[in-house]
Amino acid sequence: MLRFCRRSVLVVLVLAGINDLQAQEVTINSHQEAYNLALEQNLDLKNLLLNEQHAELEYKRNKNLKKPTINGTFSGQRNLDLATTPLPAEIFGGTPGTTIDTQFGQEYNFNAGITITKQLFDRKAKLNSRIAKLNTERSRLDKAVYEELLYEKIFLYYYTALIATKAIELGESDLRSASQITALTKEKNEQGLLDASAGINTSINENKVKQGLNANKQLLVQCTTELKKLIGLESTQILTLNEKVGYALPKPILNQTLRSYKSLESSQMDVDHADLQVDMSQAALLPTVTLNTYHGSQQFRNNFGLGLSSDDWSPYSYVTLNVSVPIFSGFRNKQKIKQSKISLEVVQNDEKQMQQESLLNDELLLSNYNLSLRDANLSKDTFDLYKKSLSLSSQRYEEGLISLDAHLLVFTDYIKAENAYLNSLSSLYSYYSQIEHRL
Repeated sequence: MLRFCRRSVLVVLVLAGINDLQAQEVTINSHQEAYNLALEQNLDLKNLLLNEQHAELEYKRNKNLKKPTINGTFSGQRNLDLATTPLPAEIFGGTPGTTIDTQFGQEYNFNAGITITKQLFDRKAKLNSRIAKLNTERSRLDKAVYEELLYEKIFLYYYTALIATKAIELGESDLRSASQITALTKEKNEQGLLDASAGINTSINENKVKQGLNANKQLLVQCTTELKKLIGLESTQILTLNEKVGYALPKPILNQTLRSYKSLESSQMDVDHADLQVDMSQAALLPTVTLNTYHGSQQFRNNFGLGLSSDDWSPYSYVTLNVSVPIFSGFRNKQKIKQSKISLEVVQNDEKQMQQESLLNDELLLSNYNLSLRDANLSKDTFDLYKKSLSLSSQRYEEGLISLDAHLLVFTDYIKAENAYLNSLSSLYSYYSQIEHRL
């Protein structure tokens, strides 16, 4: 019975381990699916969302600065020595023309009330609110810019991984062909039909194919690792791509304008921010007007204590209007205005240059894409022709109609055509990754 229980526990643990391994595998069927998963799990994107929420709260905080502030206050004071005030002696029946030092007040006094402060005019406070609003818009834009960049990276690594997978499939087929050539050459060498150098050449040829296969496997691991980082997967999770790269290539893009990158909107925001900085430097020359209101009560006592009856307190209220006018600051404000205007002009020039360069870069990008598309189609046709040529060469070599050197030359040309085709695919999709989401 005890042995049966142990076996049951072991079976449960094994099944739990299998379920855990199954839970670690993530299967992706398209680049869009990978992108959608990244929108949910990418940590950088989550931080940008938190930054957006932080900026929105900062904007609300600045808006609330326009509202009055209300503070409740209570203070107690003990007069160790009352202030001395000289008064005319005539008041107290003394000699005219003389004074008597007098002291007024009581030893203890208490104040309790409410202070209300309202900024009636403060240009800097209004500009700070506008800057906070602009920062909120920028945080949203930063998130959109990152999402755009995230899509491009996922698209590029996804299709590079698919191309690497296709290259591995072709490489394994090439390795089988190279191994067959080696085996056939060894057989002919044993029969005395070929010398020892032939075996050396076929072994070199087979090793080159193995090296290319290993390089493509390494590329696949690198691409899937980068995809896991972008998607936000754990290191223990296994990423599997179900899609295959077909022979159907994207279509040419002619007479079409690409949608501008979100980053260009960021450059316009830089201009808006610099413009606000000019206003901020000019606002330093303007006055500020503040209204303070106090509503409270006072209590005076000759002994320490606090009466709670309304008769013990006397009303005490006042209103003050504060006007602060900058008169002289050592020309610092004037120099600050000049600096901010120069900064604005620099940012405006940068924004204009970015717009111009963006249009030129898009023209170059479309040109490179269309040229790489033609090259991919040509390299595909060339690869198909070399594949047929290799098949005929293999048959003729087995029949003894051509030499080993001639067959190895055909095989080498086939490998070159295969690499050219795969490289053209990589180049094509590197351009297409910057275009597909902007059409």
